[in-house]
Amino acid sequence: MYPTDIYIDKLLKSFDLILKHTIDNRDDTIILKLVDQLANALKDNHLYDTVTNYIRTNVLNNHLELTDKDAEQQLFCLNLLKCIISIKYNPSFESQVQELILGYLSEDFYSIDSTILCSLVDLITQIQELDEQIRLKIFNLDSVVHFLHPNNKSVYVRNSFKLLLIKHLHEPAMVKLVKSMPEPIKLHNLDIFHTSGLLLTNLESKWELIDLHSIKHYSYMLSYDVESEQVLCQIADNFELHGHYDLAQKFLIYTYESFKGSKDILLKKFFAPFKRRKSQLDPIFKYYIHNLKTFIKFNLINFNMSDHVSISDVFYLLKSLNLKLKFKKSILECLIDYFEMKKNLENYFLSALNEGIESIFMFKLDGELSIELLKLCALESTQIIEKVCFDKIDLGELQIYVSLSRYMLKSMSVNGIDRLLKKCLSVLFESEDADIKDLIMSLFIELKNYDIFIFNDQIMEKILLLCLAESEAFLRREYLKFLTKFYSIQPNEIISEFFCYFLLYDHDWQCQLYCIDYFDQVFDNLIRQKSGHVIPICASLATGIDDADQHVVNACCKILTKLKLSNDFSNLLEKLEKPQSGLVNELKEKSKWLAVGCEESVLVYNLDKFNKVSLPMLEEKMSISSQSSDLYEMNATAILDDIISAYQFDWDDQKALDCY
Repeated sequence: MYPTDIYIDKLLKSFDLILKHTIDNRDDTIILKLVDQLANALKDNHLYDTVTNYIRTNVLNNHLELTDKDAEQQLFCLNLLKCIISIKYNPSFESQVQELILGYLSEDFYSIDSTILCSLVDLITQIQELDEQIRLKIFNLDSVVHFLHPNNKSVYVRNSFKLLLIKHLHEPAMVKLVKSMPEPIKLHNLDIFHTSGLLLTNLESKWELIDLHSIKHYSYMLSYDVESEQVLCQIADNFELHGHYDLAQKFLIYTYESFKGSKDILLKKFFAPFKRRKSQLDPIFKYYIHNLKTFIKFNLINFNMSDHVSISDVFYLLKSLNLKLKFKKSILECLIDYFEMKKNLENYFLSALNEGIESIFMFKLDGELSIELLKLCALESTQIIEKVCFDKIDLGELQIYVSLSRYMLKSMSVNGIDRLLKKCLSVLFESEDADIKDLIMSLFIELKNYDIFIFNDQIMEKILLLCLAESEAFLRREYLKFLTKFYSIQPNEIISEFFCYFLLYDHDWQCQLYCIDYFDQVFDNLIRQKSGHVIPICASLATGIDDADQHVVNACCKILTKLKLSNDFSNLLEKLEKPQSGLVNELKEKSKWLAVGCEESVLVYNLDKFNKVSLPMLEEKMSISSQSSDLYEMNATAILDDIISAYQFDWDDQKALDCY
């Protein structure tokens, strides 16, 4: 399946262009993508041998002064060499690669561009039998300290070097070298010791040297050594006393995960921020919210929050003047996450919370209606929306109740939202606010079924008119998404004319795809009914295969291919009568403003174009559209071929960039 000689010639030509031309007017992403795809393609032995011989001849044997080349060219070579070496062990090739590596390792090799240095270290890591000269250059105390120093600007270089060190830590000389590092460097790179199993002593006294990069490994390693919770809590206190609240909280999370003894004191310490009084709370909760979410996510089955947090603790924080509103909201979001997963086990705690939320807070936080408080109450009772007087709420409050309804629809049955839907419809038709319209349409789309007494013919006609008049593409998409869902559940053969119109005249490909998807859903039913509305759909799809957007072309081709493969459908089509509904013309006459397709000719009833469509034509168009629409959905050979093709033009030719 991989590659023909023509294909290989194209590939090698692209290598020539990279290595022998300057690349100042090219995006280097395409070069890296070429190497990424080669990692898979080079598993073919023939292609592997061809590329390896090319690199020997043009890079290794000719002593190409790679260090003088542009950065993109150096990266290409280093990454390609790493790719080749990683696929199979080739001692002679590896030996030549090490000669090239030594060319980089001059006295001042630390000053090499960090991106190139990172690729160089990655390449060295792939070498099976490392040359002694390279060892002397890389594995010495000065080099190790330089690469692992926390002030090293490139975290990528530091991490790549760590992987190289860990790979060789089975060697006694390397263990001795790592243990000889200065104490601060050791503590900033504890992952090396933790991953390799090397022990460090007296860690509890070295907490001051710990940062966010090493806190996880420090916590794990310390938990293995100590036997007392009190020792761990004292270290957490030390972090906190010095203002390192994030470190203190993360330390408690990681030690809770790894400590083998009783963990009650650790839990009490972790939930202590809920007990804070009078002090400034923002610095603590700035980090605590994220850490609390993490703790709940990974330790849910191991604790009950009601054992450590009281109702009065929560209410104190919600009423506190020392805590910003955004942190109060975040605390409530954490509680929502917790009760979503554990409300059956903590029902009493949730019920007590909600009693206070309704009677004390009246669903308001710092004087404003709170979606978070409403969600907590909804977790206990879905009747909360039934108590709202929607005639008296403003647009801001309506948005909150719409968001609440959407939240409830995702996880529970929702009753009694008829009044909310009617309020939403009146706002939809009267308001000019695009954001509230977008939110309302999202709610309509997420409904599982539709009450035809609410969404009656008059209401649906108004929504059709809104869709026709909407100039914002993102809102038209929402209208069409709703309309296609509604009419899939509530079939109406006349409405297909409306979607044909949008397929033909809308210039937003996502809008067009909604229409095509609708056709795909209802087509079989229309055929069973022997509906004449099949005719304009077929004519519109046949027109769609010449659309400017390849997503639309591809989607039209898929449906047409199924139709063309069916002999029964061809016979049926000849017997159908053309429909005469005129729906779109009627809507145009009623609309004050048209944003989509003002052409007089709405539909093409003539099937000449459809009849001329052949399976080979569809196959060709689908092939072209699949290569153009989404690079990442193509198979490996097609991706590689697409990238290679970019190098078949001169450097200044815009076609090369267009191809990418």
